Amino acid sequence: MANDAKLVCKNVFKNCDKAAFTKAFTLKWIELINQYEKNKGRATPAR
Repeated sequence: MANDAKLVCKNVFKNCDKAAFTKAFTLKWIELINQYEKNKGRATPAR
């Protein structure tokens, strides 16, 4: 059953290679900024 679970979160920063770490870090920031910009114009749902 545990093998059927979908991987939701993974640590991309657990890497000894400095160049790979820097690239992964930069890509994650770009992804977060793009997600923020995409959702900026949307109304937030009522709670």
